[in-house]
Amino acid sequence: MSCLSLASCSTSHISREDSDVLEIPESWKPNLLYLLASPHPRLYVEVDAVEGCAPDEVALQNLRDFLSKYCTKPDGIDIVRSDVIRIKTARGISEKGLARKYLNGPDKATGSTSAFMYVLFYDDALCKDSAKAEHPGASTAQRPRRPAAKPYTVVSLYPAIYFNTRYFPWYFPGMDKKCLLHEAGHMLGLVDRLTGVSFHCTNRTCLLNSDIYLHRSLLGQQKKLCPQCAAELAESSKQPPPSNLRFVGAVLVRSEIGYHVLSLPDRLLLLVGDFTEEHSEDFAARVHAETPGANGSMRVICLARGEVLDDSVKVNQIINGFKNDPFDVVRLEGPRALLRVCVDRYYSVGQYSNAVAMLHQATLSDPKDDWSYNRLAWIQATCADGSVRNGHDAVAAAGKACELTEWRNWRCIDTLAAAYAEAGDFKRAVEFQECQR
Repeated sequence: MSCLSLASCSTSHISREDSDVLEIPESWKPNLLYLLASPHPRLYVEVDAVEGCAPDEVALQNLRDFLSKYCTKPDGIDIVRSDVIRIKTARGISEKGLARKYLNGPDKATGSTSAFMYVLFYDDALCKDSAKAEHPGASTAQRPRRPAAKPYTVVSLYPAIYFNTRYFPWYFPGMDKKCLLHEAGHMLGLVDRLTGVSFHCTNRTCLLNSDIYLHRSLLGQQKKLCPQCAAELAESSKQPPPSNLRFVGAVLVRSEIGYHVLSLPDRLLLLVGDFTEEHSEDFAARVHAETPGANGSMRVICLARGEVLDDSVKVNQIINGFKNDPFDVVRLEGPRALLRVCVDRYYSVGQYSNAVAMLHQATLSDPKDDWSYNRLAWIQATCADGSVRNGHDAVAAAGKACELTEWRNWRCIDTLAAAYAEAGDFKRAVEFQECQR
């Protein structure tokens, strides 16, 4: 049983039972960017590795042969070793944090637009370890050893392979090479047919089976795709290229009606209005400049032109578009992100009543939106326009923001103090102001 679990795949696909899969439109097929000659006639594979985790030349040659067999790229396939990440740099940083920091994208000197595939080889023991030991007096040998994370492939929002080399013991040679091809198969869209189980092939001799059985691997029977998986890729290669999806450098750009979604690992930019390649370059530079941390949570930002924000009808159309987006994170965070941009815009040009009205609408549509309650209370407590200030309503909104944040957010408590001051209750205002000290 230990042999069966050792090489099983943990690719982070969404299960077929999840309704989000059913809502993903046919146009969301990044695998076609790798398989087809259009819109990208070249495939550029960037391989980053933490020091001591770099793959050997045989592994990369196997990957090249695999991709060359199934991807139609008339301008070639480049597999490029990029950054070697120092151990001291990788310590305490999540794999996606490392990817955001070190992902470079295609070489612009190639002369043709490239589909971009990113592969990171890392050691999850370093990612999970902190610069300081959990117990300052404990030696490395005394610390509890964590189980190794399995290699996995992300296929939604931003496709990438995260390959933990610590998962493969030295006494099972060659398993890492087979699993790298397994993950590359997921990047090409396998397995997406009805006979598959959790996006894996049911044929136990296939490279895309969920468990790469050691006894079959050692007999040399699990080195390639089964006929059904090969046929699936051949059928995918006959599909038209995606009309709303392309790579601009390392950034994957998805275009919808009225907005664009620019993605990098765990980072989304929702761009309202027209897209230019400069937006992609600026987004990539902004993400690259982040200070990497262990927190791998998703972050969503929104960018919209002033003329769009000044058109309330257009804003509502975009919000409805976000609410109907195929991905949960855009449906949830998109309306909030655009709302914040709108409120800041209204406030900066003195349209305080419009800002208050939009925040009221936001709290009605999402009663758990602590940001909107806090922002509403702050405007009603401190606005330069006396007709907008309302101490009583500000106290109620600020109190709600404090409740939603469990009284742990000092900004919300500071707003509550300002609200009590506007309401004329200076004793309570001082109490809440001093409780932050």
